[in-house]
Amino acid sequence: MEWNKINISIAVLIIFHMVGIGGVLLANPIEFLRLTPLNLLLTLAIVLVNHQQWKFAWVFIVTYVAGFFVEVLGVNTGFPFGEYEYGSVLGPKLFETPLMIGVNWLILLYASNAISKHFGLTVITKALGAAALMVVLDYAIEPVAIKYDFWTWAQAEPPFENYMAWFVIAFLLSLVWQWTKIELNKKIAIAVYSVELGFFALLNLF
Repeated sequence: MEWNKINISIAVLIIFHMVGIGGVLLANPIEFLRLTPLNLLLTLAIVLVNHQQWKFAWVFIVTYVAGFFVEVLGVNTGFPFGEYEYGSVLGPKLFETPLMIGVNWLILLYASNAISKHFGLTVITKALGAAALMVVLDYAIEPVAIKYDFWTWAQAEPPFENYMAWFVIAFLLSLVWQWTKIELNKKIAIAVYSVELGFFALLNLF
């Protein structure tokens, strides 16, 4: 039964993203990208449905809050990412910051940390691995985000400090994920990471 649930979840994840790619490339990209909050919530639901250990549920809450408020700081001060502002694609905002951005941090950190947990190294090196995986995703996301008004930068391209900030913040939050030894669903994590990376990589080609 567990095997079926995981595979059904992965199939739903893949199908939903394939429909999204088709809609963006072949239909109305703006209308399909406005479904991004739904996409994030669906992905979060898939992660939560397949997560087993709730002893460290507070890690999820801390990650959402930290991810959201570091973006609030970034949008309103230019630190630590550089000067940028959010468009309308990610939905309702609080303090000029989409509420969904904390969900994005949570999903990506879950996936990255579940994968890096199996590197068989120390807490620090696992956290470094997760942070590196996060930066790879951000690098794929940025061109699409700029093109379709997820957010825009004061300059033409994301500054180097954006990637440095992503790495440092992801590393610090990943230390919490790795230190608690929270059990994560590796199959779902690999699916989420692969689908997210593939989704943005494909959109970058067109």
